[in-house]
Amino acid sequence: MRTQPAAFLKLLVLLVPREMKVEHRGGVKAMTDEQLEAGIEAIQRMLEARATGEGSKVIDAVPEPVALPAPSRKPRRKRGAEAKPAPSL
Repeated sequence: MRTQPAAFLKLLVLLVPREMKVEHRGGVKAMTDEQLEAGIEAIQRMLEARATGEGSKVIDAVPEPVALPAPSRKPRRKRGAEAKPAPSL
């Protein structure tokens, strides 16, 4: 993987099928009332968990100040109309 990334990616592509057949079977219309109610309850529990923040990670920290490097003092070349004309010989 590290020495020959192109060959590695080629092998990964060979693992993926060229064609994939997807079929829908019934969906919500084929579900019973009990299955629908169970699905609605599961969705409500997920929404409540998201709203209360259950399972979320909270980072309690204060950022430390970081010193930035000093700007370089290298003079820049001027372009266009700002440039000085070249000395004539």
